[in-house]
Amino acid sequence: MRGIVRALSALAIAAAATARAGDGFSDTSIGLRYGPDFSEPGVVAFDGSGARIGKRIANLTHADGGARGGNFLSIDALFSDRADPDRGGHGGATEVYLIYRRTFASNALFGHPFAFGPVRGTDLVAGFDLNTKDTAYAPRKRMLVFGPQFRFAVPRGFLSVAVLAEREWDHNGIVGRAEDFDTTWAVEAAWNAPFALGTLPAQFEGYLDFYGPKGRDDFGDATKTETLLHPRLMLDLGSLAGHKDRFFAGIGYEYWHDKFGVDHAITPGAVQHTWLVEAAWHL
Repeated sequence: MRGIVRALSALAIAAAATARAGDGFSDTSIGLRYGPDFSEPGVVAFDGSGARIGKRIANLTHADGGARGGNFLSIDALFSDRADPDRGGHGGATEVYLIYRRTFASNALFGHPFAFGPVRGTDLVAGFDLNTKDTAYAPRKRMLVFGPQFRFAVPRGFLSVAVLAEREWDHNGIVGRAEDFDTTWAVEAAWNAPFALGTLPAQFEGYLDFYGPKGRDDFGDATKTETLLHPRLMLDLGSLAGHKDRFFAGIGYEYWHDKFGVDHAITPGAVQHTWLVEAAWHL
């Protein structure tokens, strides 16, 4: 299975960490999100089309950075409604998804930022994803990533693009065996653009990810290139009470084509469109 909606892209946090390597920082936040129209490949409605699934998502995120690079950790707990049932059919499924990324600053590794053109620095990223979900499919994803990350010079905020090698292992409870996918490529782009709505600070942030085909799944179907887009507009509502950069709320949108690499032409539910209400409190 592929990554779930994140408070910020792991690569975005890593980019921010490296960009601020001179002064260092640490940030921990608790987030809540809700969307009414999630989908899951193979989870269908009565008419055979992909089911519309409501999900409540609680998140814990930590990021830090310094002269040597940065760390990012995100843990999501996802609670589906009954349209996405657990394996016993007693209620909605529950999933836990963990992401960890470590950015290694090129200045610390090589004494050089490897800047060129609009790129102000090139660093290395390594990390992993883990998940579990109590459905009949019973996924147990294990994914490793490694590759360069390019940090672009922008007037405010940040823009990063990582080009990664990815290897994934999973579990298919329907057929009762482990899945061992091929090594493939991934491109993960993330951005944050702060601005003001009158006197209220705001930011337009998000990520755009592409993941290449990873061979055949355990049903024998060829996997496809997947596209995941998640922009969001967040308002610094804490600043209204004199606590700038503490409490953010806003709206987001997610589009996921060929979700988890599943061919939407074969399997209903492999294309996802949903609006989200999102909030995050920075400790």
